[in-house]
Amino acid sequence: MKRLRQLSLLVLLAAGLGLLLVNSAARLAAQTQGAGETIAIIGTGNVGATLGKIWAEAGHTIIYGSRTPDSSRVQNLLIETGNAATATSQAAAAQQAEILLIPVPPTAIPEVIAALGDLTGKLVIDPTNYWEFEGGYPISPRDPRASLAEEVQALAPGATVVKAFNTLNYTVMEDPSRSAGPVTVPIAGNDVLAKQRVARLVKDVGLQPLDVGPLQAAEYLEEMLRLSLGFRELNPGVAFDYYLRVRQN
Repeated sequence: MKRLRQLSLLVLLAAGLGLLLVNSAARLAAQTQGAGETIAIIGTGNVGATLGKIWAEAGHTIIYGSRTPDSSRVQNLLIETGNAATATSQAAAAQQAEILLIPVPPTAIPEVIAALGDLTGKLVIDPTNYWEFEGGYPISPRDPRASLAEEVQALAPGATVVKAFNTLNYTVMEDPSRSAGPVTVPIAGNDVLAKQRVARLVKDVGLQPLDVGPLQAAEYLEEMLRLSLGFRELNPGVAFDYYLRVRQN
């Protein structure tokens, strides 16, 4: 009888452990697959509006964070986005979402991050770029080794920052067929799971994600945009997009 009770206890423990593992796997799958993400888009310019409409259509919950959420422009954007998208203040949007996209002017980053409140536990996607023209060519107006993404991480130390969507024009996000071929979105960040969630969002746009390493790699991603912008300036009417192929080394 004692042995039977011990055996029964072992069965119950095994069942409990199995259920725990199944639940953990389900949570991991939901996160890595981006199922039902709630995304706050801080800013309603070209990049934010384009990705908001695409992600809403893909089944994600979109909350636009705007300084003027009741304006006719933002209300029209909600109509275009559909799928129960909403608009509110930037701080309120940030607190309601698990993922934030911050397509804001680079010089506004400190002010915007401060206004969003505590971002601990949030996944922040940084698509920003910074350039000035010197002799007709775009250069970084500051030390290029100090990336904007690392600045965001320093301003929001409790958040997980991922650099993505900064190396291409919003029109290619809107219609990837403009490139007549695959387009890569390089992703840089320190958290593997966070990058997997962002990769899913990249795929939702019809683009190809590529994890290029830790957040310190963001400086190179920001240079990639300046390189492509410089090409456009030197070759009016044409542009290129990045397609990075992985091979055996």
